[in-house]
Amino acid sequence: MKKVYYLFFLLLFCFSCEKADPDHRLVLRVKDNKVNCSGYEGQTDCYLVQEGSLIGTDEWNYFYEQIEGFNYETGFIYELLVNKRKVKNPPMDAPNVKYTLVKILSKEEVE
Repeated sequence: MKKVYYLFFLLLFCFSCEKADPDHRLVLRVKDNKVNCSGYEGQTDCYLVQEGSLIGTDEWNYFYEQIEGFNYETGFIYELLVNKRKVKNPPMDAPNVKYTLVKILSKEEVE
């Protein structure tokens, strides 16, 4: 009978622990110019990015968030390794995802 109690408490302990959302690493390709867009704070400048299978194509998507630790310079195409992390309980007018620069994989000047 003791074994049943131990098993019960072990299972209860395992399932009651909160699981943290791990960071997710991804590669972003950032275009050499920003564009006007409507973001969380009204009109702003957004990056144009490629991600995943879009990298190297002619298709670019608006990227409204900031990348912490990234110092953007117009005129360069960047390939970045970034951490993407969910933000718990963000303010109502803020993004629920935070991006942080891990490494600049490449920086190519556009002529």
